[in-house]
Amino acid sequence: MPRQSNQAGNRTGERLSEMLGLKPDSAPLWRPEELAAIFRHQLAAPVLVDLGGFDRTAAERLRLLTEAQGLLVKSFADLFRHPSPPVELLRLTKDFAKANRDHPEAVLPREIANALYYASIAAALLRCGERITRLTNEELRQGLAWAAVQPWVDAEVKELLVEAVTRVSNRPSA
Repeated sequence: MPRQSNQAGNRTGERLSEMLGLKPDSAPLWRPEELAAIFRHQLAAPVLVDLGGFDRTAAERLRLLTEAQGLLVKSFADLFRHPSPPVELLRLTKDFAKANRDHPEAVLPREIANALYYASIAAALLRCGERITRLTNEELRQGLAWAAVQPWVDAEVKELLVEAVTRVSNRPSA
């Protein structure tokens, strides 16, 4: 009996991966422990350095905003755990992740970019009360759920994602 449940879970994971363009039938490029190390590194990366290379104008505006408000948002981890992060910074993070996810020569593995994408949406939804995506509730729920079950996602981000899945699941369809 547990085998059937595991097989059903694998099929669900495969469908979610396929939906996100992760091609479950091909050999993975990264082992889970490598993805965990890359994810940890990305969470520790200075937000304004990564985003500054992505969109200099927005990064300068956000640097001024964070300094003026005295926000201590140095890394992506700081951003995701901040009780009231600047929604502009979350939007820029989402756009940065989406660009990395969709670009064939991106520096970030697609899985990492997807996790950052959904974490930024989750933080905006839960901490700012704002929806920064045009995904339907079902598409968003599936993406958040995919990211939440990745073994390489750290516990804090996983908690954020799971809470967002619950919030989106309890809302009427968008």
